[in-house]
Amino acid sequence: MDPKTGGDIIAGPQSIDLDTDAGADAQMTEETAARLRAICDATSEPFDASLTEAQAQKRIAALRELHDLD
Repeated sequence: MDPKTGGDIIAGPQSIDLDTDAGADAQMTEETAARLRAICDATSEPFDASLTEAQAQKRIAALRELHDLD
């Protein structure tokens, strides 16, 4: 549970269209980093803070699918 929003930090908000919204090379947002870190911690996967927003969104989706977190 995200203490700021009361939402599920692993599920997170709806994914954004990275081709039009944030852009493929945009820096990962703090919110996305927090979601990715939570998933990595929960699944014992490595966290990479250098990912772009697009890469982080793809990593989140892949980890959620791999570890059946939906």
